Amino acid sequence: MSEQIDDALRWGRDRISACSETARLDAELLLAYCLDKPRSYLYGRPEQELSESCWQRYQELVQKRLEPTPIAYLLGSREFYSMEFASTPAALVPRPETELLVELALEQIPVATTRRVCDLGTGSGIIAITLKKQRPLASVYATDVDPDCLVLARENADRHDVEIEFIESDWYRQIPQGMVFDLIVSNPPYIAANHPFLTQGDLPAEPELALTPGATGLEALQQIVSHARDYL
Repeated sequence: MSEQIDDALRWGRDRISACSETARLDAELLLAYCLDKPRSYLYGRPEQELSESCWQRYQELVQKRLEPTPIAYLLGSREFYSMEFASTPAALVPRPETELLVELALEQIPVATTRRVCDLGTGSGIIAITLKKQRPLASVYATDVDPDCLVLARENADRHDVEIEFIESDWYRQIPQGMVFDLIVSNPPYIAANHPFLTQGDLPAEPELALTPGATGLEALQQIVSHARDYL
């Protein structure tokens, strides 16, 4: 006999609680994804039976969640600044806290101006793309040392129909000589390489390059700050 929606959610929540503080939400997101329905659909049909293929797929995703695999990687997307972005293991999962960085950057870019902005270490492109959406007159550039991140960032730029100049670069190294900006933004890695925090939660599943720059955790910040004067 196939599982009902409410039973499946209970089953998923109980298992996911071993690795997540948002087990109920995670279970709902995964089941809604398998059903190709919004989460609200689950509340109105708790006794609906799942197809065998849906139940099987849901069990597989719950198991992957326990590895742990971040929800954003399982669903293939993550919301940021009220927009949906593709998310893959190539880049760090977008964090809500990064919206503060976007807000602070927007304060430095008047709406009716043509400022030049550079996002260093763009990852999935969320900062650069959001800035361009909010300040369409700005010229936005984005760098990343990882070509897989740039593939993902370009996909997200296309999804949101914005033009970003992407540059494969180790921080400033490959930025064309003579190019300068009005504003440089970045959400760089800043965790020390041997910090136990890197072993907690979903972090082991995310790219190490996006989490730690080296022994002290300050290496990326030092490079960005010390060379910024040459590009501003």
